Amino acid sequence: MRRFFVPPGTVRGRDVALGAELAHRLGRVLRLKPGDRIVLADGGAVEYEVELRSLSARAATGVVVGQRAAPPEPCLELVLYQSLIRGPRFELVLEKGTEVGVSRFVPVVSGRSQVRPAGEPGRLERWRRIVVEAAEQCGRGKPPVVDAPLPLAQALRDDTASVRIMPWEGERLRGLGVYLRGLKERPQRVGLFIGPEGGWGPEEVAAARRAGVVLVSLGPRILRSETAGIVAAALVMHELGEMGG
Repeated sequence: MRRFFVPPGTVRGRDVALGAELAHRLGRVLRLKPGDRIVLADGGAVEYEVELRSLSARAATGVVVGQRAAPPEPCLELVLYQSLIRGPRFELVLEKGTEVGVSRFVPVVSGRSQVRPAGEPGRLERWRRIVVEAAEQCGRGKPPVVDAPLPLAQALRDDTASVRIMPWEGERLRGLGVYLRGLKERPQRVGLFIGPEGGWGPEEVAAARRAGVVLVSLGPRILRSETAGIVAAALVMHELGEMGG
């Protein structure tokens, strides 16, 4: 059965009413029909199995026929500060980062960013739809948060994470995995800063150092920005016990 996220409070009793956007996905995109069953999740501890009763282009109704515990979210909160890159590549980071377990995405405007925050209208809404659909597909308990873009200087002031890491091609001695395995305590929140195509500028690296961000290496090869974001997020989740290892 397909899973769909709905706003909290959508499921209040046995009968369920769904809005136009989800009704369109169910009927026009997925070609579901009355009698088919879906799973609705609202980010809470329980998700609901619902049998569709009616379906039109503007609305859908269903009845709750069962419920189960929602999938658990990672214990680690991973915040990915991903520099803005070209549209399809940035969207790939959102999709795969959601699958890996990223809790929050913060698009970052850096000196060498190829994309500026005053882009096409509705871009932030599109990003949020991408992570919702990715979370539905991969079985997340709730979708990640996607913030509005921030300048790097402002993102560096977000010091709520006890561990903050910046992969940088100029760092040769301290690997990401070795650094994480050497931590005395397992952090609850990690901030991960990923540079744009062309890498971080010298002044940005210096600013990160001053802010207490740890510079690490992802190995001898230069990775594209979207590759670095996905690989580094997966390595953090793996090293801190969130990937089944």
